Amino acid sequence: MSNKLTVDEIKKQLDEKEIDYKSNMNRDELLSLLEGDSEDQTESETDTKETPSEEVEKEEDKPKQYVVIHDFKDLEDRDIIYTKDDIYPKRTDSEISDKRIQELMSDQNKIGKPLIKEQG
Repeated sequence: MSNKLTVDEIKKQLDEKEIDYKSNMNRDELLSLLEGDSEDQTESETDTKETPSEEVEKEEDKPKQYVVIHDFKDLEDRDIIYTKDDIYPKRTDSEISDKRIQELMSDQNKIGKPLIKEQG
């Protein structure tokens, strides 16, 4: 059934489920987001209930994630170009220091304004 949806119909369903997407994404990318959400719901419905302490541990284990709020080229990580709303860092194998994160979150960088923020 989902293969017959138009781009507008897919976007409407993503909006209803409050799933973020970029306006320039193509139909297949949007459909992948929509189908990924359906799989996540199915998996979470079949998962066993976790205790509150297990949930806290999982949150602590997760690395902080950041979202780009201003386009920039990361001169300290292979000149990767980031555009607004990208996840930072793009490469999962990147080891970004706390000092670098603070620099990008502040105006103490070459552009002179915050470039990323913590994703919440």
